[in-house]
Formats: sequence, C-alpha cells, structure tokens
Amino acid sequence: MPQLTHELIARAVRPPPPGPSAPPPDEARLRAEMKVFLHGRDPELGIWVFAYGALMWSHAEAAPDIVTPARLPGFARHYALQDVHDRGTPAAPGLTLGLGEAPALSCSGLLLHLPGPDVEARLWPVWKQEMGPGFYRPSWQDVVMQPRRESAGTTIRALCFITRPDCPAYRGELPVRDIAECLAASSGSNGSAAAYLLDAAETLRQNGMRDPMLESMEAEVARRLAGIPHPVSPASTRARATPATPDPASRF
Repeated sequence: MPQLTHELIARAVRPPPPGPSAPPPDEARLRAEMKVFLHGRDPELGIWVFAYGALMWSHAEAAPDIVTPARLPGFARHYALQDVHDRGTPAAPGLTLGLGEAPALSCSGLLLHLPGPDVEARLWPVWKQEMGPGFYRPSWQDVVMQPRRESAGTTIRALCFITRPDCPAYRGELPVRDIAECLAASSGSNGSAAAYLLDAAETLRQNGMRDPMLESMEAEVARRLAGIPHPVSPASTRARATPATPDPASRF
C-alpha cells in the first residue's frame, strides 16, 4: 500500500480551480466577541488553549510559552465541516476537521499556554484563525495533560473550539469514501486538504500520540493519490447491478 507523503501530495494534487475566494471575516465583530468571551478573567494569569487541527503546528504568532501533549475526554475529531476558506474554495469545497461530542472517546492534541499580561494580543491570531469561518463555538473544557510516562495527567481548564452543528458549513457524518475522495482532490489558499491531514497525523505521532481515524484516512487518501483502485469483492460487484440510491450528503 502507498504511504501518504508530501512528495506524493505535491505530485498528485492539482492547484485549486480559478474563481472567487471566500469573503474575509469581520474582524471588528470577532474582536468584540473575543473580549466578551474573556470578560472577567485575570489577564495576568494567561490562558490555556486546546489545539487539535492546524493550530497544533500553526501557533507561532500566539507565542505560547508551554506546548504539551493532552487529551480532551468526551470529544473526537471528525470531518464534518465544508471548507471554502483554507483548503478548499467556493467553486470546489474541501473538508476540514471539527471537534464533536463523543462520550466514550477522547481527542488527542496539544495544550498551548498563552501567558499574561497581553493575553488578548496573543489570543487574537488564534481566535481569528479558528473563529473566522464561523465553524466553531468557544467553550471552556477540562483537558488532561498527557504525560510522557505512564501516570495520571493534570486536568487543565482550557479554551476549546467545538463544532457548531447549526453552522451553514456543517455536513454531518459522511461516508469514509466521500471524505477520502474530497481530501484527495481539494486545495485552497492555505494548501491541500491532503497535506492538512498528513500534518495533523504526523504532529500527533511526533508528540507520542495517535488518532486511528486520521491514520485510516491517510491510507485511503494515499491510495487515491497513487491511483490504486479499491479492491472489489464479488458481493459488491453483484450489488452494482442494482442502481444505488444517491446519498444527498455526498457532494464531493
């Protein structure tokens, strides 16, 4: 089986099609919402932010003084958000990661500590990046530091960006086939969806963590980019004789 690599992605993924870009976010509104969210907190104490997607490696502007592995109980990553901003376009939407409730699971990621006293200035690039597209709602959640050794972790109250099922970009639970085909094909102003997938999985591995969903999707996307057809069983071949009912959620 082929392995998903940046070299394979560079060879196989085409640049985004020409067309209009998504409108920029309303920065004045975003700043006002951030101030309301932080109201009442002592800026001298700083804040913790939980990163589970691009924020795991794209946080230089926020200048965190601590970056440590962690897990968020009761939530899991999912590809349920249509992306026309970063790794997709309005003409050819991609998919991006969200964070959905999953009581029996936990989401691995990184905890970022933004120290005081200039918390608002440090948080602003994070807030703009995460809240600009309208995908998420900010929420304080208990996140567990994931120690390198086998021992109990410390629980930290951290800012998390949770998927909004009521946002226009929400697509709900999609078939693995449709997700993989979309990730293999889409790209936008911030690169390709396949590279985003690979960066997320590699960042977790570098920090001693794994996500089975991401690693399974790596294999699916790599196979498509390498042009290897999916093996067909006799049962599925017979099933093709009957026209399938189209899935209304599958638009990619």
